[in-house]
Amino acid sequence: MNPDFDVPGQRSDLVKEEVRGIMRGMFLLKTALGGAVMMLCACSSIGGWVGKVGGRADARRDLRAGKLVLEVMGLPTPWDNTYSRLLKERYGIMQRGVGGCMVGSRVASHAQYYNEIMEAEITRRFGKNVFERTLHEAVKMTPRRRPNPPL
Repeated sequence: MNPDFDVPGQRSDLVKEEVRGIMRGMFLLKTALGGAVMMLCACSSIGGWVGKVGGRADARRDLRAGKLVLEVMGLPTPWDNTYSRLLKERYGIMQRGVGGCMVGSRVASHAQYYNEIMEAEITRRFGKNVFERTLHEAVKMTPRRRPNPPL
């Protein structure tokens, strides 16, 4: 007889206790992982909210300082330089690059709500289709690139 298991059924009790311990550990792990996922989701949402509040506040501050600025992101187009130059020369509007083609929720949200305030003021001052007119002219002024000749 094994000295560790003097009483019949003691082995099954030890196995049951071990299984309970494992189950408790799994429950704690699931709880911790669930909490971590919830925290990540909350942080992501908070980033968007912080960007929204910050974007609007920054736009109002810049307007009070007499600045007209648009926050831009994404890959450049062939007419970007011409468009930026026309906006600055004609309307005093600057463009500020805030990111490339991939940005986080905080940056994207900031730009969206910053530009919402700025575009409303710019449209009030210069007319409803100021951006479309300027973009159309910038595209027309930009020389078309010839495709590379085949090798």
